[in-house]
Amino acid sequence: MEALVTQRCIEVTQEIGILEKRVVETSFELQLFEDRIQVQDDYFPLTSVFDISFRFPSQSENSLGFLYLHTSQGVSTFKIKSKPETLIKEFKKLVPETKFRSDL
Repeated sequence: MEALVTQRCIEVTQEIGILEKRVVETSFELQLFEDRIQVQDDYFPLTSVFDISFRFPSQSENSLGFLYLHTSQGVSTFKIKSKPETLIKEFKKLVPETKFRSDL
């Protein structure tokens, strides 16, 4: 099965050498499928994902933002460099907001 949408996420680590400290940035894919969201070796069934949101704390072009997966197990946070608007749009097609509203 092929992913409907892919969002690049960033992992930032610091390495300390003998004479220097450097920041190492690696990336991985968050993939939306018809039945799940796959992140590296983990996945979230769409039945347990309530919402996806994001925030960029700075207006700077090179700033990192945060992608939030709101699930039945809590909120999972991922660092991003680009807005996940396509991911959110496709997710809302698969999981309409009315599914989780208790007043309907």
